[in-house]
Amino acid sequence: MIKTFVKSVLGPLCGLAALVVIVACEPIKPEHCPYADWAATGELHAAKGYQSRLPGLLDTCMKVGVLPDADAYLAGYRRGLLSFCTIENGWVWGEHRNLNPWVCPPSMAEGFDRGFAVRSKLEALIIEEQNLRQARNSIEERLAAGEPVTYEEVYDMRKMTKELERLNAERERTRNGFANWLSAIGLVAPHDLFKY
Repeated sequence: MIKTFVKSVLGPLCGLAALVVIVACEPIKPEHCPYADWAATGELHAAKGYQSRLPGLLDTCMKVGVLPDADAYLAGYRRGLLSFCTIENGWVWGEHRNLNPWVCPPSMAEGFDRGFAVRSKLEALIIEEQNLRQARNSIEERLAAGEPVTYEEVYDMRKMTKELERLNAERERTRNGFANWLSAIGLVAPHDLFKY
């Protein structure tokens, strides 16, 4: 969408388009207030998962005597939420983030929240599994090298193996549950769901 926007204003308006993108992405500078496209700013803030930044924009722009167009900003923000609050975006957002931004209104939140929760849970399971495997492998390497190992460490190694089995079952349940939910609403599971 941003590419389409930028392409449509090439030529004499290119400089203004760049200013709009800069204003929308970064904290606004007072000197940009008179030239801001408030609808585009609101739309971009929502599309990036930000809470509404209208109060901060009002504070900044009022310093130079410019009153932001709140109606245009909020209309753009609502449009941006339509592109942000999707199952697909929740899935992508959950890969490297452990906090949901909680910007989606209740009528749009279910898909985003479910995609986010499943992805972040699968990511957490991977980390937990890697830590367990590393701890278990350390004990196994010491055993293989003939180094002394305590009974407690052998017992812990058995517990770790059982915990790894539990994590694997939980991962299967989570993956299959999400795939079945998507299938029930007529969608195909993300291609990387089963890499977990």
